[in-house]
Amino acid sequence: MTRFIQFLILFTVVLFFSSLPSAVNSQASPNKQSFYVEGQVYCDTCRAQFINKLTEFMPGAEVKLQCRGEEEGNITYTVSGKTNDKGVYRLPVKGDHEDEFCQIKLISSTRKDCDEIPDEGWTKQASSITLTINNGMHGDVRSANPLGFLKKKALPECIELWKELDILPPDL
Repeated sequence: MTRFIQFLILFTVVLFFSSLPSAVNSQASPNKQSFYVEGQVYCDTCRAQFINKLTEFMPGAEVKLQCRGEEEGNITYTVSGKTNDKGVYRLPVKGDHEDEFCQIKLISSTRKDCDEIPDEGWTKQASSITLTINNGMHGDVRSANPLGFLKKKALPECIELWKELDILPPDL
């Protein structure tokens, strides 16, 4: 019986010390009021309105994150940024925006042949995102859906893509 009590005491001590770092981090997290939003911008080379094997990710594209309160015109937070060489942007977010409507919008393309901002169909000109520290997410990054500019004229290789996917091209 004493061996069992010794084991129980040792187990309790080990459990206490192993959970101490996460308890400290969980206490620090609510006070942490900043994180990042990451996403990608691409050139929709087939005007497919979804990412596919012919998609080209776009370096240097500009995006803007904007949050609004419930009242119209009440902009509470704005930050802009550009994509890196892989078409990925990383925007800093200060504060908690749980009760606000936040979106990342396409602003400008670096390609004259691929600068049309879609306004219909599946692809949207903006990606809505919830930006709060109270969403159960751990870490400093929130992921946004990819955003794509449409190429003025689809690549010739897109015909094969449509056949492979067994779908009709978007202009039919």
